[in-house]
Amino acid sequence: MNRKKVLAACAGLSTAMLLIPQGTALAAYSSTGDSGVSIVDYIENRRRGERENRLSEAQKELQKDAAEMVSELRGPIDPTKPLPVAVEGDDMLYDERTGDVYAKGNVRITEIDARRFTSDEMTGNLKEQEVNVPGKGHMLQVPNAVGKKNGGKLSQPADLEGYRIVYNYGTQKGSMEEAKGKIGKYYVYGKRIEFYPERVLVYDGYATRCGAKNPDYRLTGSLIEVYPQKEMIIHNMSLKVKNSTIYSEKEHHVDISPEAQRDTTYPRVGYSNSDGFWMSYRLQYDLASRLDAFADLAYYTKHGMRNVYGIEWRNAGSYASVQYGRYVDGDDNWIKKKPTFLYSYSHRIGDLPLRYGLSFEMGRWENKGITSTHTKYGLSLAPDTIYLGSKKVRLNLGVGYSITRESYDKSRVDGFSYNGVVVDEFSDNFALYAGYYYSRSNKENALFNYGLSDYSRKGVAGMSVGITPRDRIVFGTEFNMATHSLKDVDYYWFHDMHCVQMILRYREKRDQWHVTFQFTPW
Repeated sequence: MNRKKVLAACAGLSTAMLLIPQGTALAAYSSTGDSGVSIVDYIENRRRGERENRLSEAQKELQKDAAEMVSELRGPIDPTKPLPVAVEGDDMLYDERTGDVYAKGNVRITEIDARRFTSDEMTGNLKEQEVNVPGKGHMLQVPNAVGKKNGGKLSQPADLEGYRIVYNYGTQKGSMEEAKGKIGKYYVYGKRIEFYPERVLVYDGYATRCGAKNPDYRLTGSLIEVYPQKEMIIHNMSLKVKNSTIYSEKEHHVDISPEAQRDTTYPRVGYSNSDGFWMSYRLQYDLASRLDAFADLAYYTKHGMRNVYGIEWRNAGSYASVQYGRYVDGDDNWIKKKPTFLYSYSHRIGDLPLRYGLSFEMGRWENKGITSTHTKYGLSLAPDTIYLGSKKVRLNLGVGYSITRESYDKSRVDGFSYNGVVVDEFSDNFALYAGYYYSRSNKENALFNYGLSDYSRKGVAGMSVGITPRDRIVFGTEFNMATHSLKDVDYYWFHDMHCVQMILRYREKRDQWHVTFQFTPW
């Protein structure tokens, strides 16, 4: 039995229907501490990005086949006519007059805008652009130039299996039942999934970042609305860990845009010597366009609840926020702000490879019995990354000026700060870094220790090493350049486990342990 293929053509392809043999045919991570390990944070974020955007083998094959279909075009695609589609199967019947098609055995329906359906049996009509899979089927989507130009259904990858698939690739509307798979960065399940040009609807199902057959954690809902590259809305949401409900909400919004600041869907847990065991979770509510209210809820076994509440606004490089609560920095220094106002702005200077930043904070700070109106404002300049010799050697520079005032002791600390750091990334798994920092404002002359370096002149050096595809270690050192003495040594271990990432940090000079478990590292 010879496998057959039907190629439906529009402008740009041969106008005949051909029977031919087979074979011709996208939580930024931020580290803490003083040893400069944040210089190589981009490596961890790159690892996460590569993992969450990784295509399946079936999607890679589809990408290749769609590119071959594009290469066969004899001219531009006519947007008023259906996009080209190819139908393959071991047994096929096609009525050129009516457009009816029937295929059985290893069936594949491939659209030129990188969408594919596979099944054991399929019926449809190529003139009416309909596909019908009565049994089990597999749906694949990969973004490509043709799909984007012609209003493709999804602007992000999809890989779903389900039953009773009905789809019209002309209107880009369809449905499948008992469906499970991945849409964008989220694994989903739904008793029924409906497709529309601008959204996907998942009924009586869940969404999760855990790719296990039985996810350790998931967000369940009566209806999940997915707007690709925008947001996900979960109605009657319940956050479940295993089969236990941790939190419920009538309507839960998840920002899935490329510009999303952070993923707040799941809690974080961890341990440190100074704070004990802890758990944190962010509640966020959209008040208006670009305006959010939030509550960062955190419980520490050594401190109890230490929460932060506030509202924040973002727009075109500007950020403004009013906040109230207890904060901790990378050196385990705590501060209470009651409240504080923050503003920052960053923008490129014309066509120059240079950005400037403005920052301002004013609020009531409290720590160890001292309460003061803390005011700090500053200006910074930073050129784009400079590549030395090759793209693997990077140089980053920065300079700034700031003024800090305290009402408690009428103090004023002002002066310049500057820094220069270089990274030599020898390979994807090995990088060295070194840097020099100067800051007039530091712990030696400040009323509060929060968020400051220990001294004015600091040198850092370290390395990042990928041990296995699931393990990376970072080693960082900090030097007091005034006394030429070693002040801190930090060790980091990033380990990808079953749907969770563990980040272990040990500060040798301080004998401090920190461990964090992140449920959504990719």
